[in-house]
Amino acid sequence: MKINKKIRIAILGILSTALLLFVVLVAHIATAKPVENATIQISRIDFDKPFDATSAAEIKKNILSIAGVKSDVLVKGNVVVYFHDNKITNSEKVFNQLMAKGNYNAQRFLVPKNLASKSVCPVINRDGFYYKFSTVVQQIFN
Repeated sequence: MKINKKIRIAILGILSTALLLFVVLVAHIATAKPVENATIQISRIDFDKPFDATSAAEIKKNILSIAGVKSDVLVKGNVVVYFHDNKITNSEKVFNQLMAKGNYNAQRFLVPKNLASKSVCPVINRDGFYYKFSTVVQQIFN
């Protein structure tokens, strides 16, 4: 009799925890709103040869001196990835200003047209359970 009572308490505890976590998930999805004023964009420049430590530091300094470029500049191999505020500047202006600051052989990375025209993140699977569940919850609470 004691074992049945302990098993019942354990099952009730597990179910209560699962219900609580489900309620928290639904509340989070229902209250999450899209960011209306997102202006930070990520861009990439491909160079012809990899950077050493000195030239990587120089390229970071040159990119960070351009107005609108944020503090996160990543240099790996021959690729430079940076974040910029698209209300202040765009990737073409940053690229042109960077080319004027040094003698670089590089090209801007342009997103293929089939990815640029997508309305949501290309990683999201619109046919997946999580996407459908979150859209149903948002429709219920909006």
